[in-house]
Amino acid sequence: MTYIPFWFNDPTILFNKNYLLQFWPSDNMIFEQKMNAISRLIIFLTILGLFITRKISILVIGILTLAILVTMYKMRKNYVVSNLVKKEGFKNNFNMNGNTNNKKIDASTLSNVLNNNYDHIDKKNPFGNVLLTDINDKPHKKSAPPAFNPDVYEDINKAVKKQTQMLYPSIKNTNKQLYGDLYDNYQMDTQMMQRFYSTPNTRVDNDQGAFGEWLYGNMPSSKSSESDGAYQRVADAYRYILI
Repeated sequence: MTYIPFWFNDPTILFNKNYLLQFWPSDNMIFEQKMNAISRLIIFLTILGLFITRKISILVIGILTLAILVTMYKMRKNYVVSNLVKKEGFKNNFNMNGNTNNKKIDASTLSNVLNNNYDHIDKKNPFGNVLLTDINDKPHKKSAPPAFNPDVYEDINKAVKKQTQMLYPSIKNTNKQLYGDLYDNYQMDTQMMQRFYSTPNTRVDNDQGAFGEWLYGNMPSSKSSESDGAYQRVADAYRYILI
């Protein structure tokens, strides 16, 4: 499902050619899309009434109605966010003595590991996946940093927001218009970011040596001259088993 912002955050959505004829909300629309359709209908009726009656009161009523819709939208956002906070719950990882169970880790050491051992993500490639251009331009590309790390997770979100501004230069300050509050960022996590991820291999060349080591590194072989090898030679050979 494509994320559609509320017109108060992006007024150009009211005149988008893909939604221009949506004047009535339907069941298959998300909440923002329904509010945009109602607002579009109010604007149309206000302009039509002002053209027919020539009364300024029609314009005032239309503006007040839109203001009420914006207020309802913000109240619903606050309600949804408060329910999410109550539902998810936030608690510190403390034991009965009040001491934290987490060991302290030097932040500078972690930062050095991420900077030196992993590829740097940017707005053109927030998840650090292998691009077709990397095959020739970056044949020794490092792996993408682990997205489960909170610092990396934050960097990915920042890169995605910068990418939004890069892809939609006509929208001024997308951080404020599209990701301006907690509810917008929640929708970004639940409706946008869940579709994208780092692939299992984020390097140009597969690490076949490490994969083989993981498969067979500690496995005893029947070719070994030690006791483990002797056991492997007869473990599954039924001709050596006396019944």
